[in-house]
Amino acid sequence: MKNKNTPDMLNRMVYLLSRPWAFGAALLFVLIPSTKISSALESGAEFLRIDTDARAGAMASAGAASASGISAMAYNPAGIASMGRGEGTISHSAWYLGSAHDFVGAGVTLPGAGGWRAGLSFNRLSSGSMEGRGANRTRTGGYTAYDQAVGLGLARRYGAYSVGGTVKYIESSIAGVKGSGYAVDLGMKRAIRGVPASVGLSVQNLGPGIKYISQRDKLPLSVSAGIMFMPVAGFMLNLDAKRYVYDKYTAYSLGTEYALFGSPESMSGLALRGGLMGGHGESAAGAFTAGAGIKLLNADLDYAMSPEGKLGSVQRITLKKKF
Repeated sequence: MKNKNTPDMLNRMVYLLSRPWAFGAALLFVLIPSTKISSALESGAEFLRIDTDARAGAMASAGAASASGISAMAYNPAGIASMGRGEGTISHSAWYLGSAHDFVGAGVTLPGAGGWRAGLSFNRLSSGSMEGRGANRTRTGGYTAYDQAVGLGLARRYGAYSVGGTVKYIESSIAGVKGSGYAVDLGMKRAIRGVPASVGLSVQNLGPGIKYISQRDKLPLSVSAGIMFMPVAGFMLNLDAKRYVYDKYTAYSLGTEYALFGSPESMSGLALRGGLMGGHGESAAGAFTAGAGIKLLNADLDYAMSPEGKLGSVQRITLKKKF
């Protein structure tokens, strides 16, 4: 029998999570250095930290409050709720030693589902053939490695609020040894009435970790809080703080976007982007990100250049199409 109390319970949950004290509590957790939360020294599944969208990557990965559409699955699943009838995206970046990172996503508005949007994503980091060496440095043949995740997300708007979640299946393989696991992402966004601004909260990679033959690696569990503000038309500011729970550090991101012409709702446009990240030992040169985006016939082509540790910079390109 259908439970008539379910909508009221869901609305009540959204109401409680959207209160200012809820955002403040999450922000304090993100900003204040924590004591020992876990016995794990650091997490695995590093590919889950990689930017999947060139637009967000150009703004130093600041997307907790501004990510929208199918690209929001990797930043704040609540952003899926802003999607129109349908949307698709594909993203690629070339990495080191022949490695490549790719992301594919598609989403639709579910008919007759009261405004729910659904998204499906595939995220993969693949390494080229690598040369194996034995204990005495002799060649033992080549091997391959990859990490990948498949995600299914749902999101919906409730007035000024948006809520969403994603379930992910994760698989990792190196030299034929495979591990797998699952994770959940949760998110909420709120548009501030009367002000061109919004706030967002997200929890990413909540799960038991990846199980290999005799060990289990923890996932990079993180809690993010962000704010997006448009002081003037066409100019957007993003500020994010992301706490990596098991790794015990907080990363900060400041991103900007300036629309030379056009708007997010227009069929064509050109935007320049830049960002600054800090909080985990980045050098002055390695803390800056940059990029640009072109919109034509409701399709977006975005480019980003961002630092990836001491090995240099990575360039990303993303193509998105709204239907």
